[in-house]
Order: sequence, then structure tokens, then C-alpha cells
Amino acid sequence: MFNSFLINPGITGSVDYLPIRLTVRRQWVGIKDGPTTLALSTHYFIENNNIGVGGFIYNDKFGPISETGLQGSFAYHLNISSINSKLGLGLAFKFFQFKLDKSNAILIDENDASIKKGVTTRYAPDADFGAYLYNEKFSVGLSTNQLIQVKLNIADTTIGKNQLIRHYYLFANYKFNVTENIDLEPSFFVKGTFKSPWQIDINVRAIYNNLYWGGIAYRTSKDLIVMLGIKYNKFYFGYAFDYTFSELNKFSSGSHELLIGYNVFEGKQKGSTLL
Repeated sequence: MFNSFLINPGITGSVDYLPIRLTVRRQWVGIKDGPTTLALSTHYFIENNNIGVGGFIYNDKFGPISETGLQGSFAYHLNISSINSKLGLGLAFKFFQFKLDKSNAILIDENDASIKKGVTTRYAPDADFGAYLYNEKFSVGLSTNQLIQVKLNIADTTIGKNQLIRHYYLFANYKFNVTENIDLEPSFFVKGTFKSPWQIDINVRAIYNNLYWGGIAYRTSKDLIVMLGIKYNKFYFGYAFDYTFSELNKFSSGSHELLIGYNVFEGKQKGSTLL
């Protein structure tokens, strides 16, 4: 909801300014070493060539596993005049460090041969693909991450592949003009892999004067999310709180996500101010 560019390179260059975004997510507060994500991103549209370029740096940590990487993105934007829209087709390449600290893991089997003892560090490349159809009223995005499906040698033996698998994302939204100052934007977000359960987020947010918004969402993993956003001059702030109704709520007080952004070159052309 806050920064879909992180999961879909087709979004690269889809606005007429340079959005700088810092995303911080702390998941499952109350559980030691719960998932934490940091990402700093930006992208820009080169109008004469109809291309977008951008990238981000990130750190993702969950218990004994951490991943730190750098990703660069490229997208070509096609005009589809029949529906007054554009289609961005994007490709991203990244290089990352994968680290596993067995000393920080609680194993069912201490002699598990699929994990090396001590700290294991690996460096690997990967790639993402994304398609993004959009105009001022709606957007639809389809993307897949971890295209290469890198095999990480983190085992003491050749048992198991320890292979990263592809993730798939689909989202769509539409903005309705309720009054002169108020817009209502329902959306959905589907994410998953073919090796794990899929999740669906159903969202709706109300936007006032294209400067303030509040929203609510339900995730099929039994999570309720409340979101707030505000734009001040060229600065943009977003906050989301997730509360789960699953068995996890016995151990966690919820998840928090914060976004801080600044829109460089905003105002030189007419465009959306909330992306």
C-alpha cells in the first residue's frame, strides 16, 4: 500500500517526480527477533525515452536469517490510448548477502545436516519482473520476484536444495470521486508462492484533498490493518498497524510499519501526489 515499487519493477518511473522513500517495518512485536525490514528507494522517469530507472537498498532480518542487498530497476512505458493508460514493463537485478547464524536458531534436530554450524554467509544475484497498467483512476500490477531461484549452499551435506523460490504478487485499485474533496479507493493484494499458502489483502481508503488519507484492510491470515497517511508540501508520511486474530496474538502485540518520503521535482508537471 505504501510503496509497491519494492515488489514490482514495472512501477519504475510511473510518476513525474523522483519519490524518495524510507520504509521501516517491525513485525510481531513481543516476539524476540521478529521480522524487521528496512528499505530506502527511489525511481525516476526519463520522458524523452519513455523509460524509468531506479533502485533500492534493503535489509531484511528474521531470527537467525538476514539478507542485505542492492537492487536496480528499469522499465519501459507504453502508451495505451484506447483506455487512456500506460503500461510499464520492468526488470530488476539485485545482488545480496544472505547470512544464517545457527547459534541464533532453535533447531528441532541439533544434528540437522541441512544447516551448517556457526555463521554461514553467501553472496548471490537475482532478478524480478513486473508489469504495471495505470492511469489517474486505477492501477493493476503483476510481478514475480526471485526469478533465478538461486541455490544457496548453507548445508553441511548435499541434502536439500536450500533454494530460493519465486514469489508472485497481484494488486489492483480504483479511485472513486465521492465528492469534490473526497475520493474512495478500494483495492486488493494477492501474494504467495507455489510452496506455501497464499494471502489476500482487501483494502479501502478514503482520501481528502489528495493530502490526507485513512484506510482499513483485512488479510486472510486473520489480520486487521489500520493505515494513515499525510502529505505536507513535498513530504509524505505513512503509518500502518497490523493486529492479528490468529493464535499469534497470544505472543505478539501486533506489527508496525512507517514510511517517510520526499518528492523531488514534484510540481513541474501534473501528476499524482500520493504515490
